[in-house]
Amino acid sequence: MADEHAQEIEHMIDPSVPNLSPVETLRHSAAHVMASAIKRLWPEAKLAFGPHTEDGFYYDIDMPHRLVPEDFAAIEAEMQKEVEARHPFVREEIARDAAIELFRGLNETYKVEAIGSIPAGATLTLYRSGDFVDLCRGPHVKSTADVRAFKVMSIAGAYWRGDEKRPQLQRVYGTAFADRKELKEHLRLLEEAKARDHRKLGKELGLFYFDPIAPASRSSPAAGPPSTTCCRPTCAGCTAGTATKR
Repeated sequence: MADEHAQEIEHMIDPSVPNLSPVETLRHSAAHVMASAIKRLWPEAKLAFGPHTEDGFYYDIDMPHRLVPEDFAAIEAEMQKEVEARHPFVREEIARDAAIELFRGLNETYKVEAIGSIPAGATLTLYRSGDFVDLCRGPHVKSTADVRAFKVMSIAGAYWRGDEKRPQLQRVYGTAFADRKELKEHLRLLEEAKARDHRKLGKELGLFYFDPIAPASRSSPAAGPPSTTCCRPTCAGCTAGTATKR
């Protein structure tokens, strides 16, 4: 994770606009829309970075509320409001010190720290959409109205700057496509891949099972009927009379 955050900071120093594909640009804009939605729902949220990925985007966020999948519908509904508002993405150049003051005033401590690591005198860029502002090189789609097909997918954790002694941020993943048909097909393929998962199929078809004590080991019907003989004489399960079948 350290390399990811460091890379984002390095990107801010480069004054050129990255040459992103249309779908990468769309997904980067969708990350802004999602961050704006989360800030509206939880104003105390603090933002780190939100790049596009190979199949979507994510945003690293710090806030007291621990997100759960049940929150996704509310986030998507708020994102839809942003889309319907048709806010234009407006690029703006800003001096480093002015950027620090701006984000300090917004209580965006991660942005302030990131900007503080950039050499003095550097010129940075912001992107505004409605009342949302983010430190970003771009590029972006013309307006939030172009982010028409999106979905919040999952949540993971990511330490700030990859340091386990620093705060653990909530990494919210999403995806976006040019239209709902493409999004629907993508989600269908993901479901098919999930259904084909060899571990799930193997267990359901009785081909093998994973030992709950030693998950790395597995057995198959060909190995013979299950027994209660443990390969570890000093196993706590055996001494308690609860040896694991294998």
